[in-house]
Amino acid sequence: MADDENIAEPQPVYTGTILYPSPSPYALAITPLVQLKKIFQSLYTSLLKIMWQELWAGEVQNNEAFNLILFLIFLLLAWLTFSFRTASQWLFTLFFIFWFIDNSISHRNFQRGHYIRRVYLRLNRAGNLSWQLQLPQRPPLSMEFNPGQVRAIGVRRREIRGGAFQDKLATVWQGQLLLYDGSDWIFEEDQNLDRVLGAIATIQELLGEPVPVGFEASHGPGAYALNPITTQEEARLLQQGQGVGIKRTERKWQIFSRWRWGDSWLLIQQIFRESGFLLFVMLMMGFMVQLGAILDGFRRAFAGEMVYVEIPTNFGLMMPWQDWRIGLPLLLAIAIMIYRGWRLSRVKYCAVDQHFVRANLDNQPLGKVPTDAVEAVLTVGQEKPEILVLTASHSLVIPSFQRLEEALTYTCILSKAINAFVLAKRQPEATETTIHPKEFADEP
Repeated sequence: MADDENIAEPQPVYTGTILYPSPSPYALAITPLVQLKKIFQSLYTSLLKIMWQELWAGEVQNNEAFNLILFLIFLLLAWLTFSFRTASQWLFTLFFIFWFIDNSISHRNFQRGHYIRRVYLRLNRAGNLSWQLQLPQRPPLSMEFNPGQVRAIGVRRREIRGGAFQDKLATVWQGQLLLYDGSDWIFEEDQNLDRVLGAIATIQELLGEPVPVGFEASHGPGAYALNPITTQEEARLLQQGQGVGIKRTERKWQIFSRWRWGDSWLLIQQIFRESGFLLFVMLMMGFMVQLGAILDGFRRAFAGEMVYVEIPTNFGLMMPWQDWRIGLPLLLAIAIMIYRGWRLSRVKYCAVDQHFVRANLDNQPLGKVPTDAVEAVLTVGQEKPEILVLTASHSLVIPSFQRLEEALTYTCILSKAINAFVLAKRQPEATETTIHPKEFADEP
């Protein structure tokens, strides 16, 4: 009670939220089993990845002691794979039941707001800001600093994970106060970027003077970008026009992504690269079962038993079409990759006029923002980048770009379209044309 009274007095000038998943009693009970599974799975996967890299990329380990340790671990894993081969289906079913219950509890608690923790900012008589966070079953975390110590406000993406299996619950936007001493203090987390932008506006007022705002791993020609796109870089992107098409008139610009043969080839490479490793793992399982049987035979022979050891000619290796138990998971993996490719290939469409910037993903509306209120257009992220169209308090998120270069080109064209209407630079004729970005790369 004393801690609650201290947090409640004096009244906070800002109250934010942080998502902090607390493990349920069920998650705590099954954690030892989950950790044991993760250790075995990590050893198994890591060892096979090293073998795959040596076979595929030619990355050979020259350290003999390290190679000996890896070989001994491989023999141990082969023996364990053979020893538990009959119980593997039961173990898989058991862990699936554990995971399903754990995942259901974690998502239910997340949806009900059980993981929300409050962050308080207070302004004391000396003019300093006090930051406080109350976590469950822990003393409050606190920090006091002068507003002049805040060098910037940062925004980044963060995955929220919970439960014993640490499954992904959501991806949120996180607002941070970045101090000159290198520390950072979270003041807001939310799945909706608009809420974080509203929090940033409030924090700017509390600080008394505006401080820079930057998005982590962001690129753009204007504000909020940690990696500004220079005039030369913008001209190059517009000249190349990577995967972006335009239709424009005096009244409207229509910008859309275009799927190209090169994108299809990249997707096919990704499918075979990831599915190839999965096939390698499946083939190695058969090999390890046979090798484990030989090792178990030697173990029993050393124990004094009469053992007949037969060395197979093919070590249980078979192609996926010879056994549906191997082929089905491989086909499922390829199907998942194709589904991911379909998501990436969906058309990202924007319509810009003097009133609004509207965005669609195929035929699904993503939202709209007023054209004259747009403060920045950013590309955020390296893998699967997305585009943000930002006003002071609202945002428009355009997701699922396959490559950073394509997203940067889209960002430059969209920014150019918005500036054209904001600055009232319209063409005298309202004739619709379909053009390539390079056709206006040299325009002022």
